[in-house]
Amino acid sequence: MENGNRGRIIQVAHKMFNARGYRSVTIKELADELGMSKKTIYQYFSSKEEIATSVVEECMRRLDEVSKITDIPDLDPQDAIKEILMRTKEETLRLGPLFLMDIEKYLPELANRYNVFRSEKKELINEFLKKAQHMDLIKDIPTPLVTEILSVCLKSLARSDSFSQLGYSTSYVLDVFLDIFGKGIQASSIEKSECE
Repeated sequence: MENGNRGRIIQVAHKMFNARGYRSVTIKELADELGMSKKTIYQYFSSKEEIATSVVEECMRRLDEVSKITDIPDLDPQDAIKEILMRTKEETLRLGPLFLMDIEKYLPELANRYNVFRSEKKELINEFLKKAQHMDLIKDIPTPLVTEILSVCLKSLARSDSFSQLGYSTSYVLDVFLDIFGKGIQASSIEKSECE
């Protein structure tokens, strides 16, 4: 039950932080939502900050799983890029915009750790783009710039609520963007034949 309670606390806190932001959630509200006492929560976590850290670390652990794609021998770089982007999209959606904005403001060290971690993942995407480019699978474009554009766009799209006003979910919007992005960087058969 030890790990079960800890996991439940993280899961419910994650949901509440995403819905209302870090600052707006109190330990008492979290305890009430869980149907347990504040004392029970404090048996597992010393502070709300520690709970937020665990939520972010769980997302980082999931994103770290993406790195294991590089261990697959003879993996097509385009397939790897698609898989990395889809998993990155899923994890981007796991941390809501209110929560991310709040940790940047109220927990800057945690936000910095998360941003450094995401930068490392961007480098992984950059390496696969270079590999795909070397194999003439994608256009001859500056991969660091493309990686940064991708990162900025994903972050902005995930944080925007304007699409919901149009009736589109964030997940759908990110899927459309990734589809456009993937098709945009692909080398066309005309370009490939011109290179030969």
